[in-house]
Amino acid sequence: MDPEKVHYNYCDELTTTPLAPNTKVLVTGANGYVSQRLIPELVHRGYFVRCMLRTKNTPFLLDHPRIEVVYADCLVKEQLRLVLQDIEIAYYLIHSMRAKRSEFAEMDKMMAQNFAEEAEKAGIKKIIYLGGLGETNVLLSRHLQSRIEVGEILSKSSIPVISLRAAIIIGTGSTSYELLKSLVMHNRWIPFMVEFNNLCQCIAIRDVIKYLVGIMEFRSNVSRVYHIGGKDVLAYKDVILGFAKIAKRDIRFFDVFWVPLPISVSCRIFACWLHLFTSLPVNIISLLLNSLKSDVVCLNNDIRNILPFEPLSFEIAVRRALERERKSQVFSHWSDVPPDSMRDLLPLYEYESASFVVEEHSIDIPANSNIVFQSITKIGGKHGWLQGNFLWRIRGFIDRLLGGIGLQRGRRDPDQLREGDSLDFWRVEKLEPNKELLLRAELISPGLSWLQFLLDPGTNDSTKLTLKAHFIPDPFWGQLYWFLMSKFHTYIFKGMLAHFRQTATEKNPKVIKS
Repeated sequence: MDPEKVHYNYCDELTTTPLAPNTKVLVTGANGYVSQRLIPELVHRGYFVRCMLRTKNTPFLLDHPRIEVVYADCLVKEQLRLVLQDIEIAYYLIHSMRAKRSEFAEMDKMMAQNFAEEAEKAGIKKIIYLGGLGETNVLLSRHLQSRIEVGEILSKSSIPVISLRAAIIIGTGSTSYELLKSLVMHNRWIPFMVEFNNLCQCIAIRDVIKYLVGIMEFRSNVSRVYHIGGKDVLAYKDVILGFAKIAKRDIRFFDVFWVPLPISVSCRIFACWLHLFTSLPVNIISLLLNSLKSDVVCLNNDIRNILPFEPLSFEIAVRRALERERKSQVFSHWSDVPPDSMRDLLPLYEYESASFVVEEHSIDIPANSNIVFQSITKIGGKHGWLQGNFLWRIRGFIDRLLGGIGLQRGRRDPDQLREGDSLDFWRVEKLEPNKELLLRAELISPGLSWLQFLLDPGTNDSTKLTLKAHFIPDPFWGQLYWFLMSKFHTYIFKGMLAHFRQTATEKNPKVIKS
């Protein structure tokens, strides 16, 4: 995918002058939400961008002569050493929010320390870090504390470090935006906690990117912390009500001040509730809710003297995000990165397990493979799963109860799929137009699962469509699970194939209908 074609033109209004052409810039966490918006802008402005990913198992979609994809884990110094060679400026955009609550803060510290040490050895000229707003003299959530600590660790090196601190980022696909949207869209009544009286200065993703690019192009080698925010300072309650008004949702708050529980416990309980109908994991929801305990507003506007553009208001930022979704113009999404437990899994074709269980069904369709493939790539999300949707919803609900992702992730785009896309509780592992679609399950189960659609062109403009379910069971429990689900699988898979045949036949003008 050419970044010149998918970039959002965020930085066209910047008054800064780009650095020398082909200046080498490193973007860590390159598959992350912010990075996927930042990289196209950097390429568009003439930079050579080295994109750092932790593992090869997640496909990187951007492709350009001035993009280099490298793989390194910040916990492994030897890998960082190679990645940092010849780099002039580095963006540090790594955060392990997906890790367990007891682990993510320590992991963040170790990664930041390793990166700072190796960057110093490599002679990096500047590090730019995006952290969170919040003052150290108040009781902060673990999430905000971790973000501030990472910035402090990076700043201890001899390299100039520019730390940008932001609150809630409003943009299609950001974690905060998706939580806010789910809160409004799936709740008529919302528990009111005293924390909703605290203040927040939300910022649009386009303004975040403009600040990230602009501060890199600002000729200064002095370490600084800048606060960045949008035009409005609102109470969290007003943020929710404002989003609801724009989305034309009628919501109400009810007081829960009388509940005799610590706020951290209340947030965890509410996170578990929200988890049932939003795609975000419980730990991320809980971290974000706990961040409501303090005001997160800009205490200085020094960056406006350097980058004097007017940031968007909260209302305009939300309306633009909703409009992007309506037009299916969402390029990056927080769910583009698989859950931690799934990140290091091998592709199906690299497994050599003798315990594979395979269920296979085929059907001949009187339509060419292009027509058939179009129907296949529209499954999931609002389109549903064509057969036994009620059973799919039950399985998704059970997964949510177990702490999994369920069906709530939906689709990034209602009509188009790409490798790496999340698709309800599946992820697109391989997509070869008109030939194959391979989905890997990311739900909680006693084994590893894949769903494969294979298209074999036949004579007279026909196609043989084969659906294969692959499963590597865990000992005993996996075998029992597959045995109990086999009847449901057969019913669903045969029904899906029949639906594809009917849909493709209706779209094929050469088929004469009686």
